[in-house]
Amino acid sequence: MVTICFKAGQPIFIAAEKAKGVYRVKNGKVKKSALTSFGAQHIFYICKENEYLGYHAVLSQELYADCAIALSDCEVDFIAEKDFLKAVNTSHLLSRRLLKNLSHEFSVFLNATKFLAKHTVRERSALNLLILESKFQNEIETETEIIINRNDLASMVGTAKESIVRMLKDFKEEQLITTKRSRIYIKDYEGLIKIANFK
Repeated sequence: MVTICFKAGQPIFIAAEKAKGVYRVKNGKVKKSALTSFGAQHIFYICKENEYLGYHAVLSQELYADCAIALSDCEVDFIAEKDFLKAVNTSHLLSRRLLKNLSHEFSVFLNATKFLAKHTVRERSALNLLILESKFQNEIETETEIIINRNDLASMVGTAKESIVRMLKDFKEEQLITTKRSRIYIKDYEGLIKIANFK
């Protein structure tokens, strides 16, 4: 395993690229995105520390189906394909954990797709802020700093940047959040949960 440093915005791997191995986020955040039918990038998952990337393509012996791009400056551990497959073939525990991860990610993707189709921009914005809060949570700090630019947040929600800017302004006026440049702080969790309306 080797550690590679990536700057914010730098791709770790891109869709349709041959899989070279598996990546594990050591520190920082990584966004996973795919192209929509309109040719826009849709961020469907944010990886935090100790989460793995790219193992779907390695296990299926296919090209990467999505892109992984550094959301912030980060360090990522790289495990070459042959070493990863050797570990999978010799460890039943690792195989079970990967199967569990695959099942979880499929459920997350399915739920996100249904939520995108059925819920309003306001509801989706509230839910995505709650998801981001869980990804950026730090045991050391009492207040979670969500650091994401408005374009990326709009991509997660599945709307235009202008709509996200308006929605954040509304949430601030309702005292649900506060902001400082690209940083967002949640002040009323119950209020956002009520708006998200996810069941």
